Amino acid sequence: MPKAAQVFTDHVVKTLRPTRGQTGAREISDGGCRGLLIRITARGEKLWAVRLMVNGKRAFHTLGAYPEVDLSTARQRARDYLAAAKDGASPAELDARQIAETLTVSKAHEAYIDALRSSLKTRTVGLKEQMFRDHVVPVIGGRLIRTVRKADLIEVVAAVTAKGFPVQANRVYSEVMAFLRWCEQKDYIDGVPSTRKKDMRRVAGAAKEQARRRTLTDAELGAAWTAAGTLGDLTGDFLRLLILTGQRRDEVRLMAWAEVDLAAKLWTIPAARYKTNIDHTVPLTEEALDVLARRRADGATGYVLPGRGDSGKPFNGALGALRRLRKAVGGKEDFTLHDIRRTLRTGLARLGVDETTAELVIGHIPQGIVRVYDQHDRMDERREALKKWAGFVARLADGASNVVALRRDAV
Repeated sequence: MPKAAQVFTDHVVKTLRPTRGQTGAREISDGGCRGLLIRITARGEKLWAVRLMVNGKRAFHTLGAYPEVDLSTARQRARDYLAAAKDGASPAELDARQIAETLTVSKAHEAYIDALRSSLKTRTVGLKEQMFRDHVVPVIGGRLIRTVRKADLIEVVAAVTAKGFPVQANRVYSEVMAFLRWCEQKDYIDGVPSTRKKDMRRVAGAAKEQARRRTLTDAELGAAWTAAGTLGDLTGDFLRLLILTGQRRDEVRLMAWAEVDLAAKLWTIPAARYKTNIDHTVPLTEEALDVLARRRADGATGYVLPGRGDSGKPFNGALGALRRLRKAVGGKEDFTLHDIRRTLRTGLARLGVDETTAELVIGHIPQGIVRVYDQHDRMDERREALKKWAGFVARLADGASNVVALRRDAV
């Protein structure tokens, strides 16, 4: 409990010291400001705090350390909290309101990600950050979080739809709503803008997400391989590694030299960035090794596909690569990069590869009793499956152009 109050002055606060033999912290109330006190530790550290009643319940809130927070500032903060308490607002709520006065949507999202980081996979955090950076920041990133309204959500979702990604627009909407609900819990906003997902689809054009069944036709796949060779080394190598390995977009985009064993012809994607949270090893065909050999310099480290002009960052042109590839291939132009992965899986079945091996190639984990008792990694079978796939793509590429072969050194 605080000792008897005394009216603080700057000199009094400055000269306060721990008592002889003091082991814990002691509190002294300021007779010049109701509720304000200073806590002094046995080491002489001083911390301001305020005691008050909020909705009939006692509350204790720290105001900062002395001398960083001086007497005048501490008293003003205490008075602000006491005034807010009369209206039923806790110190935490008042802090949140004050932060929200200048808090932008972008800064609020950074705080949101930091709060979730420890409970999410690294890959999930990265996807959330990228989605927000690509689709939300350009539209409302600079807006104050407390001013966000339903019309802003419609604008964000409509902008994604206008880029030709109606399903992604649905995901962006869900992510923004989760973010705003967190902001409401933190008292940065008074409430989440009222809007239903089906209304958002109607107004902004977002599409209800359904399991895709799209695969590239043989003609499209052959044309895609051929076109990749015309889109520049970085973009072309990204697309060709997608086609050859059947791995997910970001697994290829974030490939690091530390994951690649050229001698063993293996690429091991670490569990930290793989969807199953288990290391996944991909056998590298000669065609994939050709791509890697061309990209590797002596003592190469970091990303296999580095960002343009910044080798310390990964390639960030996946969306641009897709748009350029769609245009080059022609036809319906409605396929996605993930459809390439589905095309490989379907192609392996067409080539007579057994289901277990085909599933392991794309990193799917066996289910049920098989998962428990069958521990064979089928690495040789996987390597042979991908070799068959590379040969299949080679034949399609030859059909698309009699001068374009699958191996990069034959181009």
